[in-house]
Amino acid sequence: MNKMKNIRRITRYMGKFKGLVILSFILACVYAALSMLIPYYSGRTIDLIDGNAADNMNSILKGVILIASIAVSGALAQLIMLRINNKLAYDLITRLKDETYGKIRKLPISYIDRSEPGSIQSLVINDCETVGDGMILFLNQFFCGIVSIGVTLVIMLLLNWRIALYVLLFTPVSFVVAYLISTKSYKSFKAASDIRAEQTSYIGESCARFREAKIYNLRSGTVAGFTKLNDNYRRTSSKATFLSSITNPSTRFINALIYAGVALIGALSVISGNMTVGIMSSLLMYANQFMKPFNDLSSVFTELSDSFACLDRIYKFIDEDETVHEEDIPDVIEDRDNIRIEFRDVTFSYIPGSPVLKNISFVIEPGQKAAIVGPTGGGKSTVINLLLRYYKADSGDILINGISIYQIPRKELRRMIGLVAQDNWFSIGTVRDNIRYGVPGLDEDRCRRAAAKTGADTFIDNLPGRYDEQIGGDREDISEGQKQLLSITRIMAYDPSVIILDEATSSVDILTEVKIQKAVKEVLNGRTGIIIAHRLSTIVDCDKIIVIDKGRITETGTHDELIGRGGFYSNLFEAYGGLGVE
Repeated sequence: MNKMKNIRRITRYMGKFKGLVILSFILACVYAALSMLIPYYSGRTIDLIDGNAADNMNSILKGVILIASIAVSGALAQLIMLRINNKLAYDLITRLKDETYGKIRKLPISYIDRSEPGSIQSLVINDCETVGDGMILFLNQFFCGIVSIGVTLVIMLLLNWRIALYVLLFTPVSFVVAYLISTKSYKSFKAASDIRAEQTSYIGESCARFREAKIYNLRSGTVAGFTKLNDNYRRTSSKATFLSSITNPSTRFINALIYAGVALIGALSVISGNMTVGIMSSLLMYANQFMKPFNDLSSVFTELSDSFACLDRIYKFIDEDETVHEEDIPDVIEDRDNIRIEFRDVTFSYIPGSPVLKNISFVIEPGQKAAIVGPTGGGKSTVINLLLRYYKADSGDILINGISIYQIPRKELRRMIGLVAQDNWFSIGTVRDNIRYGVPGLDEDRCRRAAAKTGADTFIDNLPGRYDEQIGGDREDISEGQKQLLSITRIMAYDPSVIILDEATSSVDILTEVKIQKAVKEVLNGRTGIIIAHRLSTIVDCDKIIVIDKGRITETGTHDELIGRGGFYSNLFEAYGGLGVE
């Protein structure tokens, strides 16, 4: 059922190239028809030779020239057809890749969080390529095969209807055999496709966590894990390949029996004088050509099993629920210089029935610098995920300047709010490209001023290429602290109305932290800010500290107020020796 649905969907892709598809079909018809003329004229030429060859030499030469002309014309038609089919197939691959990659941007964060990145990579790259390969094979074989079957059958009926009926009666047996085999191989190819995606994920994880594997001496364990996956893939793909490979021998065996029957009937007819040697030769060639398309089409459908398995994965991914599209309504929030944030009785759970946040309420006034602290897993980062609309609250509401964030387009909301996450990430490009990542048109002067505010210019000026230096998230000669400085520089260049620092100083030394705190204080002046931190030295001067424990707000106040209450925050501060040092 899914297979037919997917075929209809991929056929609609080809609607854009209807003219090329029609031209390909016409050329296939021309090529097939010309190919079918060769056996006919070959038989007539043989009859001329079988008669008086000397007297018929001119006619024989004309026949040979005609056959050669037909062969050249057919080859030219086939060449043009192959070029068109290649274009159609690779345009299809391009469209599939565009749609699958574009789909990633439309999916909710929750889907990405629970998916393996390697599986998505394999789908966009490997699966789309496999579908394209199957499409090339189909276009090159299908039209020619269908036309060849039709034209050959008509000519054979005209030459000898008894032999034509004999061939027609037994040839479909090979097609049925191939269909049964392809049905079995489809399941194996689908399983192999899934395992291939697992392998991609495993390799990606192994490369990303190479140092950790070395530290914990996990080489043998990681190798064993991949070996297990590889063996599983070997067994599954071997089965699929074996099933697909026996199609051709099976159908050829049946076709050989049919061909032998035609030869026997033809030979008896020649002996009895009911048929010439030339006609018998033509019928033998036609019998072979009539069976060959069935053989080719059987192989095509078997090989397409892998493509259908990949296509099933692609369309399953494309059909995933998307983030609801919103109209781009500009300036929902008019006063972006004074942002007030309010959480009103918000409850949220990643897994239904297990709430992470439970009826939390708090207000951050315009220009306030608020800190959110609490034990690991208490719900601090979840607050940020909800504020940025990565997830939707189960109940309650979140408001900015009195307007629900669910009435504010995500694009506008995220333009107002800048986030410096705990984990650093950089695109492959120059330092300058990464600083102006959120504002591609940012001029050089603003890039340098942002770097000067954070102190990132100190290490940038020491790089060989300075602002033109190529950088990526995995570059090892740049420390985590320097990467964090660059992340903060990027958000300063973005110039949002609200700045969120999620453990933004966790990877820097004390001197760098002091430098960042000074820069953050300057950039937060007159703006609303939220800081999530375990290092209490970064939040002692905040206007408000919100303590979250087990999904509930247990304390709210300034540093001095919370110390005076002797609660969780006070105990946490004392545990750090009263210095805010981890």
